[in-house]
Amino acid sequence: MRMHISPLAIGFDYITVLKYIRPPQPSTATLWWMLATIVAACMLFVLFELVSRQVRRIRQIRTSEDDFNHLTLVCQLTPEEIMLLRHLISTCGIRFPDRLFTSFELFNACLEEQGPGASGALTESDVERFRIIRNKVFFGERSRVAPIKTTRELKANQWLHLKRLANGKVFMTPVVEAGPSGLLVATPRIKGRYLEIKHGEQFDIYFWRDRDASYHFESEVIAQSGLHFLITIFKHVEDIERIQRRHYHRVDTSIPVVVTVITREELDRLNQGEDVIQKHQTGLRAYVVNISGSGFALAAHSAFSPNDLLCFELAAEEDDSDISVIGKILHVSERKVTGEFLMHAEFVGLSSDTRERIFRFIYSQARLEFQPAS
Repeated sequence: MRMHISPLAIGFDYITVLKYIRPPQPSTATLWWMLATIVAACMLFVLFELVSRQVRRIRQIRTSEDDFNHLTLVCQLTPEEIMLLRHLISTCGIRFPDRLFTSFELFNACLEEQGPGASGALTESDVERFRIIRNKVFFGERSRVAPIKTTRELKANQWLHLKRLANGKVFMTPVVEAGPSGLLVATPRIKGRYLEIKHGEQFDIYFWRDRDASYHFESEVIAQSGLHFLITIFKHVEDIERIQRRHYHRVDTSIPVVVTVITREELDRLNQGEDVIQKHQTGLRAYVVNISGSGFALAAHSAFSPNDLLCFELAAEEDDSDISVIGKILHVSERKVTGEFLMHAEFVGLSSDTRERIFRFIYSQARLEFQPAS
């Protein structure tokens, strides 16, 4: 009679335990199937990532196209100017067209790479027309319209820059309606979710009205309403500050210069390329208070007279040569606190190349204003 011995009856030692718990030896076919499965999973992941990137890129391009169309309306470009911009976009192979409105450097780079100086597709006439459009976008002339004095005058779809005073974060959102109870704006979205804003939170708010000026006001949140906080309501403000009133974008500076008075004959000689400023000639030490596309303001402890022609040089960033600036004084005022004289002047006798370099200089200074302090 055969007796079945239970495994539990066997005396266990280290070798016996390893024998029973050791996994079975895999076959060669099993290893190949495992390797094939891992490779297939990796390939599927790579394919999914490539498709996802392509989908995101297509969405970004569509969003960029929509923003481009919106910005053409904001800048009030004519159909001919829009066609010229689209020609530039096609010529330069720009995939995100709205960046022409946000990057001064990109716009200039396109003109330089496709201009006659680089044997590109653009003629000198095309470059001049594109420069007019660029200056219209970044420094463009503003029409004379009545300033906005209260938030009750804001229209729907006016874009606002909201700066949260609690942490300094900035959001961008459009106006929904200037209602009787408050200013209704679309709640900003962060990663697909609406930003939760508490009652009484303080915000610094900036906006730019088309063809007019920049404005600033401070307000507090009254409430959030709508499903999932779709609408945020701000308290109306009756004393909006108008920041930029001039026909050209103007930036504040504190650049030291040495100013020399020149005659009309010397101005004509300067325009012909002659150097009329003698090295030994002493000038007035002053500093540029602000500068725009139409003129500048100087501050000094001595003053020139209205209609005097002034000449000084600004250090350019793009190359080693300085920018020769010539202006005619319009009026002079005195600062009682510092005892300085403030002289406002307009540009005169500037060549198109010099004006172009001044525009680039203004933009470089404006960019420095928005750089955070280190």
